[in-house]
Amino acid sequence: MRKEGAHCHQRQKDEANNMRKGLALLSMLALLLCGTEQMQAGGGTGWNNGYFWTLWYDTGSASISFPNASQYPGNYAITWNNCNNVVGGKGWNPGSTRTIGYNIGSLSGTWKMWGIYGWTRNPLIEYYVAEKGSMRSGTFVRSYSSDGRTYDFYKSQRVNAPSIIGTATFWQYKSTWGGYSSGNRSVTMANHINQWRNYGGQGFGSYDYQVGAVENWSGGSGSVNATVW
Repeated sequence: MRKEGAHCHQRQKDEANNMRKGLALLSMLALLLCGTEQMQAGGGTGWNNGYFWTLWYDTGSASISFPNASQYPGNYAITWNNCNNVVGGKGWNPGSTRTIGYNIGSLSGTWKMWGIYGWTRNPLIEYYVAEKGSMRSGTFVRSYSSDGRTYDFYKSQRVNAPSIIGTATFWQYKSTWGGYSSGNRSVTMANHINQWRNYGGQGFGSYDYQVGAVENWSGGSGSVNATVW
């Protein structure tokens, strides 16, 4: 009788331990799921039909979809609402000196710029070729020609700002002409990168992503549907 009682007592202890372990595991899974939701709340990155995509936003809401990507693999659509800042698009990872074709099918609401957007590492540089809208801010460097258009090159330093490596201090290179109306256009990235590398003063690092992107930093709502190739 004593041995059976001891065995029952041990079995009850084992069941209690197993229950505690199960509850702890459920708690860990809940935390992981919450963490995933929080991480995705500000956007994300991924691949679609062979193209890299990225979306980042600060406050408000934004989403990306690929409504015509089965026919045009570089197609994407983004909508945003009351974002302090939103930037996103579709393209390549890593970037390069490629020539990029694009078509802005629609762009409406509150927006600041559509163009080629990307990053380098070592040094950390955020760069823009603004094809619609303007990026004329910071220090003017020089004007130059590419693809039959005249671009103005500006640069500015961002201090303790969001970046691909977290909060950091880095330089922005911004080339802008802003005259796009409709139809297919192309951007010869080699021309812009040579200007930035030779005249920017910080050199040019190793390529991270490079996308055809929309950006807005003034609240409001908007949408874009565009295609790159």
